[in-house]
Amino acid sequence: MTFMKFTSSRLASRGRSLRRVVLALVAVLPALAFAMAGDAQDPVMRAMRDELARSMAQLQLENLEKPYFISYRVQEARSQSVAAQFGSALGRNESRNRIVVIEVRVGTPALDNTNFQAAGFGSGPIGANLPMDDDYDAIRRQLWLTTDRAYKQSVELLSKKKAVLQNKTRTEVLPDFSAQPLSTLTDLNPGAPIDLAQAETLARELSAVFRESPGVATSSVRIGATEETTRYVNSEGSSFVRSSFLVTLRASAATQADDGFPLDDHTFTVARSWATLPPKADLLASVRDLGRRVTAQRTASLLEQYNGPVLFEGQAAAEIFAQVIAPNFSARPRPVLETSGRGGRGGGGGGPAENPFLDKLGARVLPDFFTVIDDPTLTSLNGAPLFGENRVDDEGVPTRPVTLVEKGRLKTLLASRAPVRGVPRSTGSMQDGTPVPSNLIVTAADGLDAAALKAELLKLLEQRGKDYGVIVRRLANSTLGSGASPSGRGNSRAESVLVAVKVFPDGREEPLRNIEVAGIDPPSFKDILVAGREPFISTVPFQGVICSFAVPSLLFEDLTLKKPSGEIGKPPIAKHPFFDR
Repeated sequence: MTFMKFTSSRLASRGRSLRRVVLALVAVLPALAFAMAGDAQDPVMRAMRDELARSMAQLQLENLEKPYFISYRVQEARSQSVAAQFGSALGRNESRNRIVVIEVRVGTPALDNTNFQAAGFGSGPIGANLPMDDDYDAIRRQLWLTTDRAYKQSVELLSKKKAVLQNKTRTEVLPDFSAQPLSTLTDLNPGAPIDLAQAETLARELSAVFRESPGVATSSVRIGATEETTRYVNSEGSSFVRSSFLVTLRASAATQADDGFPLDDHTFTVARSWATLPPKADLLASVRDLGRRVTAQRTASLLEQYNGPVLFEGQAAAEIFAQVIAPNFSARPRPVLETSGRGGRGGGGGGPAENPFLDKLGARVLPDFFTVIDDPTLTSLNGAPLFGENRVDDEGVPTRPVTLVEKGRLKTLLASRAPVRGVPRSTGSMQDGTPVPSNLIVTAADGLDAAALKAELLKLLEQRGKDYGVIVRRLANSTLGSGASPSGRGNSRAESVLVAVKVFPDGREEPLRNIEVAGIDPPSFKDILVAGREPFISTVPFQGVICSFAVPSLLFEDLTLKKPSGEIGKPPIAKHPFFDR
């Protein structure tokens, strides 16, 4: 009787398991069928799926592991750009490219060939150019060759990694890859190519505005449009097709003060199409204001050194948050190293520094009135557009809102499928090789309006007996370069200020120039006294992708400001020829 009860129970359990499998298949098969039907019309996707299946079945060197995971990500981009300077066109450019990024993992999810740096050896996914024609056979040939190269590198890396780990003790053992449910998504946001002749005409008109600014030495306007289409498949069955289109406009101006200190500024505008760019009158006004700002900076005062309250208003608040805090929200595993920082074997020392926020999970990183959410599902905030929206990340993981900070305490980090301490699963944040923010929304409870914030600053000046305080309104945007990173930056930094003023107890303001915010780091943000009510939205390139940051004004209790140190070039001897008539 006992045996019969046990057998019946086990059969019932198997029945429930079978029903769960059937229900899962019923949920997934329509999406797979839809994807396969779409592949019939898409030779690129069909080539990717066919070569992936063949590689998983046949790819194995004798006596070595087969791949347990392979993914193909094909990125196709069409770029257009025009540039103009001082009313004259500098040229047009149009380009197309199609590349594949192939990831081959051998070993097991617990220990594979990734998260490892071998001396003098490539690591990570391998990329290659693909034919631009939709030629099924030509694409498969290139996929075959690149997959073969990626597999051979992977087995060699795994062998090296195992050898290194035999000679060291790991204080922290985490798997190299996390599980992810199957998903099939289509996220298409195409756009029409821009008319290069029309764009060039606009660029020339905007750049000609600088003929009204004798104080500007060099200037330029660049307009670009990029349409990107990404196709992805992996051996687990997940896939996606994603497309996006963006138009960008950047105007820049630079000069030198009489003492030689360099002065520069820029504007950066993003739109989802040519038609949704701001009206030409608004763009002309923005460029004209840029010229006036740079010219005015030439006669602004220098600040030797200042210690005291600093108010980051509007755009400056979004920029300082993006540059100092945002990079630390990216969770990246620290790789096993084949060589030490001194060249010794065994993987000790050296390599990129670990993200300090990994040790702050659950701890306070901002004042308790702050909440920070990364939300790639948003396309606008308070009626203003956001540009970091995305339905799926580069690993095929569906995106979702992620609460990073709640009441000042760090809840989690943005992660890929490579687990890190305290963040075992992907948050759907992998873009361009690293987990990054999309639309980072910062809110402050009981925030103040602009007038009340300035009143709080003046109150602090009175309490401390200060002759003046400082309001920062624009920073040099370092994220427009290669992108900020939490590693290798040191514990203190100096951010360059573009626009700032002294503010006196009676409310009077005096322009300042060539200021650095010295020694600012993430812990400095815990000393923010109060924040603004309405966030300022700044959209910038951040670690290779476009991100939107919505941040309210920030009043710091105590910061150090100073003029830059080091050598500077002398101004040109002769005047600008256009204005020397």
